[in-house]
Amino acid sequence: MAALHQRSVLAMIKEFRRNWHTLCDSERITVCGADAMLLALQLCTAENSRQHGGEFTVSLSDVLLTWKHFLHEKLNLPFGTMEVIDHYEDIRRTYDSFLKNSNMLDLIDVYKKCSVLTSNCENNANISASQLRDFLSGRQSAAEDETDLCVAPSPVSEHGQDNEKVNCE
Repeated sequence: MAALHQRSVLAMIKEFRRNWHTLCDSERITVCGADAMLLALQLCTAENSRQHGGEFTVSLSDVLLTWKHFLHEKLNLPFGTMEVIDHYEDIRRTYDSFLKNSNMLDLIDVYKKCSVLTSNCENNANISASQLRDFLSGRQSAAEDETDLCVAPSPVSEHGQDNEKVNCE
């Protein structure tokens, strides 16, 4: 399922690249993938924290909470009972400003711009907003429970000393 979403996203990006000159004002555009989007959102959240609290720090849980809300809002998907971080609107403005000042578009912007080309961008019909959300959040399928986390198995000791306590002096 993830490979299907990946192919659809790649087809959407190829179509965008063919038609970028009609969709964008800038001569050069960088398309941000999920990792760059999350990193930019983290930086914008930390900047918001600095402006409101004095420190350029942010907890991972706040970044992930913001990310989840951000994906739903930007893709116009229902929120349900989703929690919202304080000053979310400021974070969103900082994120949008960052992308604009850097001549960047994220995959959601590409998706929206490509949907404008409905007649020229048939590949956009192959991916829905919820499938793009699943792709960006790394979920395998839309039916997956949102509380599932990928947990790497813990390494097993060759000597059977897994339960042995370690003293740090």
